Amino acid sequence: MKHLKAIAAMSRDRVIGRQGAIPWHLPEDFKWFKQQTTGNVAVMGRKTYESLPGRLPNRRIMVLTRHPRRLLRERPEVYGAFREWRGGGSICTPYQLGFPRVAPNPGRDLLLFNSLDRLRPERFSCEIFICGGAEVYAQALPLCSDLFLTVVNLEIPDGDAFFPPFEQDFEWVADLRVTGEFRIRHFRNRRLA
Repeated sequence: MKHLKAIAAMSRDRVIGRQGAIPWHLPEDFKWFKQQTTGNVAVMGRKTYESLPGRLPNRRIMVLTRHPRRLLRERPEVYGAFREWRGGGSICTPYQLGFPRVAPNPGRDLLLFNSLDRLRPERFSCEIFICGGAEVYAQALPLCSDLFLTVVNLEIPDGDAFFPPFEQDFEWVADLRVTGEFRIRHFRNRRLA
């Protein structure tokens, strides 16, 4: 059975954000994130999506929000060209009827939805990565078979978004990359293994 996967980066003191932004700049880790998520689905909360400095090309973005219709109405400058995703596995098909494309990246869709219950990974031909923020990670980690976690060799005393506890449910599999600045660790959900 296919499951969701989570990909995240946190500091040694579990910080994942500060004032709506990532509190470090690690191009090598950004490259890792891009390699893993390109061609796949990236699921994130509204605040995470709106904090991105640019868009994420060559992947489908699904924004989890409690009020997708209100967001379409209230933020047309950001979401006005898109529609609410009502479920189903057709997001990975090459042609998306009913979901408009947006220039300059006509091959990328942005879909809004209101519940993780609608995601059925087995219905997708590509991988589905949970990409943040803190609330979305807390909801989704029990549904994830794998966690790819970059641990940044910093402490951020003024951080305001934190990665949730996961150690009780996940076991370490391997360190995928180790540098002086960070370590990319692979964990697997004990219950879903």
